[in-house]
Amino acid sequence: MFGLGNRRGNRSAPEVGGDLERRVAALEEAVRENRALNVRLAELTDVVTELLLPVAARDEEKLEELLGKYREDFS
Repeated sequence: MFGLGNRRGNRSAPEVGGDLERRVAALEEAVRENRALNVRLAELTDVVTELLLPVAARDEEKLEELLGKYREDFS
């Protein structure tokens, strides 16, 4: 895997050039996607938290704002 050796355990010279750059770019993209998903999860957690509060304790204005943002994302 990743050009670090073969099945016998012998290590070969690391591949030079584009392969490493391609792998780093792919990892950076995966990190960006992960961060975006984490932000989305945090936003949804805020919505669910507001919905689970008793009606008397809810901040209806905040809830409408959160739901509006959520709806915009899927429109």
